[in-house]
Amino acid sequence: MINADLEEMDQSSLEKVIALVHKLTGISMGVNKKTLIQGRLRPRIRKLGLISYDQYLDYLNAHKDEVQEFVNLVTTNETSFFRTQRVWDFFTKDFLPKWTAANPKTTLKIWSGASSSGEEIYTIGICCEEHLQKNPGFNYQIFGTDISSEVLAVAETAEYAGRSIESFKTSNRQLFDKYMKPSADVYKVSSEIRAKIKFGIHNLFQLPVDRKNYDIIFLRNVLIYFEPKDQEKVLTNISKGLVSDGILIIGESESLNSLSTPFKYKLPLVYEKDEGKVA
Repeated sequence: MINADLEEMDQSSLEKVIALVHKLTGISMGVNKKTLIQGRLRPRIRKLGLISYDQYLDYLNAHKDEVQEFVNLVTTNETSFFRTQRVWDFFTKDFLPKWTAANPKTTLKIWSGASSSGEEIYTIGICCEEHLQKNPGFNYQIFGTDISSEVLAVAETAEYAGRSIESFKTSNRQLFDKYMKPSADVYKVSSEIRAKIKFGIHNLFQLPVDRKNYDIIFLRNVLIYFEPKDQEKVLTNISKGLVSDGILIIGESESLNSLSTPFKYKLPLVYEKDEGKVA
């Protein structure tokens, strides 16, 4: 029988959940996130017919296939097209022209390490397509990863509506009409961009599968969820995926200034791999 009125999560259960979140994702949650955690887990516990948070933790331990569901529930994913214009100004006006001039007949390889529901990765694709039209020899590949299978499933559909496209639709209508095709009640990213993108699940606490493979990595608005020592671990892992002079882009609320990392400052939100610091 499904319990419609779960008791309030007690301190012991809260601490167990917080510890498990950190173990599985590296994300650090404080006890002040209790309401958020309860709100995320309660519907799932009811659906499974369980009667307490501790019972759900026992269920998690006994059913390994539930782990990904738990991760999907506790991770926060919010993004939008062309978020933080200065990033896209750097990418389109600085990085892409210089990289293309220095790497003729080479495929640009890009990794979005916290791609969420895909708005960022398709923004990258739009920028690359615009650059390709001015530089016919240019080619690119994009790999998008996230720890949540749920948001990756959304990203793979390439279909968007509502709030995630509102700003894009009003601020850059020309690009929107060019690359977002109406389909029923949603807009679908154009096929030429979708053909250049692959998705996969990846935990940032793990080393990238492809070492020294990517020319630029977008890791935006995810470091804020980690403690400093865990941020350093993530950044060290990320650096192993970059070529020797590779570029890292971070979020507007993030900084590497107080951290020990294999990167050196280039511009606001933009860092370059520092081979002298790579372990």
